[in-house]
Amino acid sequence: MAKKKKKHGPASQDKKKNKFSFRKLLAVAITAAIVSIAVVFIVITARRENAKFVLRNTYWVSQSAKDASGDEVDIHEVYNVRYSQYQGSLTFDGDNRFQLWLSPGDATDGTRSGTYEVTSDSQADVQYDDGTAAVFHLIRSDGRVTVIELNYRDYIVSFTEKKPDGQ
Repeated sequence: MAKKKKKHGPASQDKKKNKFSFRKLLAVAITAAIVSIAVVFIVITARRENAKFVLRNTYWVSQSAKDASGDEVDIHEVYNVRYSQYQGSLTFDGDNRFQLWLSPGDATDGTRSGTYEVTSDSQADVQYDDGTAAVFHLIRSDGRVTVIELNYRDYIVSFTEKKPDGQ
């Protein structure tokens, strides 16, 4: 009886190629998935870290105020001053500290400072030096913070960023 010879023709070679190609494809797919997950993680982490620093070294001035019913009120009424040019200010430094100046005078008149932490795209949690906690609401436009709103007495005061001259 004659031995059957193994086939070395195109059919047997296709099986070997397909098996090798499948393993190679699987390895590439797994590697691509791992790299994609890593990139997404890095982007999210970087975005979150950058968001924490969005207010650093910025200067804001009061622009408007609303009363408890949502009606716009004269900003001078909020500050209880008669100065026509008076504006409150809000500054953030590079060490997560802020200073809030809402009316002239001492700290009981609206001059306050403390620490802050941006906790989301729309909120900064603040801790005043006297231990009082509050929230500054961040309003964005095209990804940038354009307005900061905060509660002061019975009002919501809105601040807009003031750029240094020449910018």
